[in-house]
Amino acid sequence: MRKFVSAGLLAVIVFVSGATDRAWSQKLDEAGKAEIRQMIADYLMENPEALAEALDNMQNHFRRQQELSQKKLLRENADAIFYNPGDFSLGPKDAPITIVEFFDYNCGYCKRSFQPLMDVAGANKDVRVVFKEFPILNKTSEQAARAALAFDDQLQYLAFHTKLMTARSSLSNVVIDKALGEAGVDVAAHKKRGNETEINRLLQETAQLARALNISGTPAFIVNNTLYPGALDKDALQNAVETARAELKNGGAVR
Repeated sequence: MRKFVSAGLLAVIVFVSGATDRAWSQKLDEAGKAEIRQMIADYLMENPEALAEALDNMQNHFRRQQELSQKKLLRENADAIFYNPGDFSLGPKDAPITIVEFFDYNCGYCKRSFQPLMDVAGANKDVRVVFKEFPILNKTSEQAARAALAFDDQLQYLAFHTKLMTARSSLSNVVIDKALGEAGVDVAAHKKRGNETEINRLLQETAQLARALNISGTPAFIVNNTLYPGALDKDALQNAVETARAELKNGGAVR
């Protein structure tokens, strides 16, 4: 009998092996269950490649389930991800592809991703970028995020954002104040506004959204209906855009 156990059947048996003690328990006595377990063990010893196939099948199954669960989370939180009016953005508001970045101004990987992100946004006219202020590293991260969110003007925000993302020195109050001054605002008044209730709410909303999406580090990118945790170089970002573009043709966009 053992010779006729196919790899596909084995995958099913391994995947639902717990059923030996559940669904089958009403039909099999202990001797029968022991015989089945021994058959599986003998087959695996004689055909180790079948176990590798079964494990691959299980890993692919769990990966697909995780991807489906992730896409469901993105759909459920689409408005907060893509359309929070408190977030600053770059590019056409009606762009079919949106890159959302959760970032921290003290994050070295975020700084490495900054120029690739700007390059991809500039090279793709159907792309919009949404900046999610997600200060999680230290106090100056929060101070910088508050200062950024206090801007009303998109160009001033982008100038400030660029200064901090390209700064080689460690982020400090001196660096933040200098960047604010170069953006053309009253530094003291601007920082005071950064502590207003509206800014508190925006930061809380982003933190809550990150928790809902299981984002715990920076940077994290969302490109339409796919989450990409970690830093992305220019090629990876462009590939993500191409993937989103292809999914749009198949009606697969979240937005």
